[in-house]
Amino acid sequence: MKKYTRPLRVILWILVLAWMALIFRFSMENADESSSTSGAVIRWLLERLDKGFPALSPAEQFDRIEAWSFVVRKLAHFLIFTVLGLLAAAAFSVDLGPQEAFFAALALGIVYAAADEIHQAFVPGRACQLRDVLIDASGVLLGAGCLALIRHLRAKTRH
Repeated sequence: MKKYTRPLRVILWILVLAWMALIFRFSMENADESSSTSGAVIRWLLERLDKGFPALSPAEQFDRIEAWSFVVRKLAHFLIFTVLGLLAAAAFSVDLGPQEAFFAALALGIVYAAADEIHQAFVPGRACQLRDVLIDASGVLLGAGCLALIRHLRAKTRH
C-alpha cells in the first residue's frame, strides 16, 4: 500500500461525511426556513444577474423570486448531490477500481437521497418526493460520472 493512501482515504471520507451532514442540515429546515434560505439565494442571484431587479417594487421582486423558486430549488438538489457523487466516487476510488467506485458512489448517493427525502417527511411543512430522489440521483450520477471520465482520460493519456 502506498504511504499516502491511508491519509487520503481518511480525508476523502471526512469530506463525504461532512457533505452528507450539510445536506442533512438543509433537510432539517422547516418549510418557512427552507423557503427563506432559497429566497435569499435567489434574491442574491437576481440582484447580480438581472439589472432591472433592484428597480422593481417589493411585490414585483417577490413575484420574480417566486417564479424562479422551483427551478433554483431543484437545481440546488441536483448540484448538492453532484458534489456528493464526486466526493463519494473519489473516496471509493482509493480502494476500488474505476467501475466499482462509480457504482459504489451511485449506490451510496441514491440510498442517501432516499433517506434524505424520508427524513424530510418528518420535518414540518416538508414532503418526501420521489421527484427529488430522482433529481438527486441524477446529480450523483453526474458527479460520479465526471470522476470516472477524468480517470478514464488520464489512463488513456498515460499509455
